[in-house]
Amino acid sequence: MKPHKEKLETKLKDFRRFTATLLILASYLYMGTVINTYIHYSPDGIGLAVLAFAVTVAAGLFIIYSHQLKQKIQDNERA
Repeated sequence: MKPHKEKLETKLKDFRRFTATLLILASYLYMGTVINTYIHYSPDGIGLAVLAFAVTVAAGLFIIYSHQLKQKIQDNERA
């Protein structure tokens, strides 16, 4: 049971790292959207906005998965 718990905790840490990385990437993409739209106009602004939104949704999915994994770890500790 112990190796299984360690594997789940490692997976949880990885999900948290992925979430942080994706949120940082989404913020960079959003700033690129703002720069392309309002400072130096370029038609690529809408593409960056869509990409930033997609990355944010992916980060949200990782948050949901990490919450479910955390619940699974807590349930295994109780049993």
